Amino acid sequence: MDIGFIWNKDKYQEVRKKHRVRFYEVVAAFDDPNGYEIQDPTGHIDRWVWTGATATGRVLTVTYSDEDLPLYRLITAFDTEGSRLHEYYHRNRN
Repeated sequence: MDIGFIWNKDKYQEVRKKHRVRFYEVVAAFDDPNGYEIQDPTGHIDRWVWTGATATGRVLTVTYSDEDLPLYRLITAFDTEGSRLHEYYHRNRN
């Protein structure tokens, strides 16, 4: 099944301004073979969090929903920091 991505236009503009993340970077982060996914820790049962690197090495955390498969509905994206960034590099040491 081919997966596509959609992002609410207003939410995208907000994320772009606040976190300086572009749509193409988010899509690239999903291509990271070393990326990993967890269920959204905020308790939304239909949301997931992906952590992955872009082609330029920027590690992003992306919250999305898969309720509209084959489309992933992007919710937010930002630079990965703290324990999540540590986890990304720890998982990829081997």
